[in-house]
Amino acid sequence: MTGVETTLRPATREDAAYILRLEDAGMRSYAKKLWGAWKPSATPETLALAGHEVIRAAGRDAGCIACSWHPDHLRIHKLYVAPACRGQGIGASALACKLRDAAAKRLPVRLTVLATNPEAARFYAREGLCEIARDAERIMFEYRPAPHPGLE
Repeated sequence: MTGVETTLRPATREDAAYILRLEDAGMRSYAKKLWGAWKPSATPETLALAGHEVIRAAGRDAGCIACSWHPDHLRIHKLYVAPACRGQGIGASALACKLRDAAAKRLPVRLTVLATNPEAARFYAREGLCEIARDAERIMFEYRPAPHPGLE
């Protein structure tokens, strides 16, 4: 990571089109490889924004992350970095923030990537997540926080 400082802010309805453009840039080619076609998950009007945050770096929007809390884990649904901002540590910084949040609650983090996206699989492995399952479409990853000394 290059030390790029990132912040997260809750996404608003005004961010919906931006988030869907990020989704298109980040998912279209992998979905077409896997299923032969690409279909956006929503429209700007119908995108459910609960759990979505916009990643900001160097004073500008640089991506998004979407998560949901469950009793036994934090699920990361999306982590997209704008194409012009990739390779600067922005995704790693946003992910690290969520890993810290989950560790503070002593919960694992879980996510999936498309099997046709080996770059994402390498990224998550490099950031400390472990592959826990795989099928023809998806690779499932998990991060378990280290136990607190003396509490186990």
